Amino acid sequence: MYSTQWAQYFFTIPTITFILTVIAICTPALVALFLYELEEAHLRAAKPASCRKLGLSTESNLQNEFYPKFSEGQPPNSKEASPAAWRVKSIWIYPVKSCRGVELEEGTVIATGMEYDRQFSFAQLKDGPAATAQEPGKEGRTQKWEFITQRQYRLLATVKTEMWVPDKSVERYTHHAEEVESGGVVVLSFSYQEPGWRGILAKLRAALRSTVPEKRFRVPFNPSPAQIEKAGYTFEQMTIWKDTASALNLSVEVPPELSTYLGMSNRLGLFRVDNSQLREVYRNAPRKEELGYQPVTGFQDAYPLHLLNLSSVHALSALISSSPSPQSQSTIPPPLPLSATRFRANIILTGPPAFAEDTFRLIHIGSTALAVCCRTARCKMPNVHPITGERHASEPDRTLRRERAVDRGAGKGVGCLGVQMVAMLDGRGLVRVGDGVVVKKWGKSEYIPQ
Repeated sequence: MYSTQWAQYFFTIPTITFILTVIAICTPALVALFLYELEEAHLRAAKPASCRKLGLSTESNLQNEFYPKFSEGQPPNSKEASPAAWRVKSIWIYPVKSCRGVELEEGTVIATGMEYDRQFSFAQLKDGPAATAQEPGKEGRTQKWEFITQRQYRLLATVKTEMWVPDKSVERYTHHAEEVESGGVVVLSFSYQEPGWRGILAKLRAALRSTVPEKRFRVPFNPSPAQIEKAGYTFEQMTIWKDTASALNLSVEVPPELSTYLGMSNRLGLFRVDNSQLREVYRNAPRKEELGYQPVTGFQDAYPLHLLNLSSVHALSALISSSPSPQSQSTIPPPLPLSATRFRANIILTGPPAFAEDTFRLIHIGSTALAVCCRTARCKMPNVHPITGERHASEPDRTLRRERAVDRGAGKGVGCLGVQMVAMLDGRGLVRVGDGVVVKKWGKSEYIPQ
């Protein structure tokens, strides 16, 4: 009965009304489909030719890092657990210093640390007539480039990094592609919405992916001499801590909007390490006579490799939660539980008891031998949230200084977490998630300041 009445009503609807109704119903879906295809085309166009993107295709290996089981370390001579219970949990590279990292399933260890790690660094122009962003074309002989990190500009933590490397298996691969000749491409992106209708369109496209509008730019990973000349890149001196290193200035590729996003007043630059003039590592590192080569590093703070024990991060979280906050900060909750990503290590282990890594001297990860140089002396950078870029007023720095000032060489009140390492090789090694970790030599060390 009702179906008959509905059919009679349907055929009495004017044609124009029916057409307008169908259009009204279908238009939002068609617009959404159009925007989705537009975003897909945009992403395809931005994909570097003849390259594949490094990184996990699945969820992070740290997705369960807060499980209580990772608080329970086991000694290597335990009857319940063999040394094989000590394993690599997660591997990271940070192509651009202080920016978002790339998590890997396996990584290559070379003389400078993990391949692709800390090869670039942002810097600001200090001194000289061209120091401010408002005077970009008045460089003088007195200009001085100085590296920057999240210590000064916390929003660097939110600058996303993609590492694209040449891959012959990629469709339409050609060894003549610029991206191949430069050894790959680094793509960086940060939150940005253009003014006007373009920005509105970008916002709608991003909403379909539950993201926000971004501005993307790319730089060649290791440009050839011909590419350097064509692009107008120049080798200049850049200061990193107490070192002054030669580095390739690729600042012409950096969009001016990034300075505004970071809140900078000085001119912003982007530099790549000069492989012909790498910084040599001494202090606690083994010498050339022992390794066969003098350890070197890129734009890491001091040593090529950084290792972290997940149970130590759990122990630090417990110390923070059991300690009352200062009265002046009592309304600010501590950033618990702490993620291991706050400490920006290359290799994150599970298995050893908390802080057992303090006495590692020589370890094997798979077949790769690594010399442990010293503890990692911590600054306030781990106070910055690795995803949002928000900086906590005191933690974990306050607890590290109180509970982990365990190294006389690091100085009074300097907290330590994790260890610094160099590779016992003059070539290449491989580390994989799940590799067993075996300590070949134990001992004590004392940090030597820069």
